[in-house]
Amino acid sequence: MSSPPNNSIEIIEESLNIFEEPTSSEEEVEYSFHTYKRVEPIDDTCNPSIKDITVRLSQKHSLWAHLPWNAGIALSDYFEHNVDFKNKNDSQKKTLTIHHPSSVLELGAGAGFPSFIAALKGAKKVVLTDYPDEELISNMKYNVNNSLPQNLTINRVYGEEHLWGKQPEDLFKLLENPTTEKFDIIILSDLIFNHTSHERMLTSCQKCLSDNGVVYVTFSHHRPNRMEKDLYFFEDAVKYGFESEKFSERKMQAMFDNDFGSEEVRKTVHFYIMKFKKE
Repeated sequence: MSSPPNNSIEIIEESLNIFEEPTSSEEEVEYSFHTYKRVEPIDDTCNPSIKDITVRLSQKHSLWAHLPWNAGIALSDYFEHNVDFKNKNDSQKKTLTIHHPSSVLELGAGAGFPSFIAALKGAKKVVLTDYPDEELISNMKYNVNNSLPQNLTINRVYGEEHLWGKQPEDLFKLLENPTTEKFDIIILSDLIFNHTSHERMLTSCQKCLSDNGVVYVTFSHHRPNRMEKDLYFFEDAVKYGFESEKFSERKMQAMFDNDFGSEEVRKTVHFYIMKFKKE
């Protein structure tokens, strides 16, 4: 799931309960395709022959999973040269030095580019999740099966439905040791615009993250006048045992022309990391 443009944030927060069944349509779904090009140079150990990733996206969806969002693309670029999914260690020390392959969970995955980069870079297990809507899940599974060669995805990359905050432990069944293992890395890419769902997202993070794991949170303030509400997410995170740190930002092209608020604010992608606070 990704952030909506224009007045759609207000629509979602004031008119649409995102945890109710989206309005169905009898119209035939139309799809488009988007290609993500990997950042050169590609490490020789990270499937360098695969230089781009193409995903299928519905042309329009009420939960805004039909667009490739800046925050997901920016995080994918960052992963390419900064995060070692085999050893869970990155050059800026934003993940942990634990010498075994990592397991990755993405909430509200949408296009799922960060997850696919994690798979190409050697993550042990990668689980993309999104709202349990038939169209969303069907398309996500299509991308899991078609965006990367099957020899890289079989028994490693999965597309699953997940309602934030509800039975997150069901996702453990995909890990090698479901009764003892949790996810080492969780991805939240352009999700915190959904202010009413902060606590549900954080519940899933709290229950699914390993004790020494990390959560990557990337986002843009698509509505600058709601910046404070976006950032409340990190205040809420404290109640769930997390500490947060901003470690980077990146300027990209603003996603929507003639939108409200400062273009400089809207085109900025912010990078945060969350970990469980140590006593």
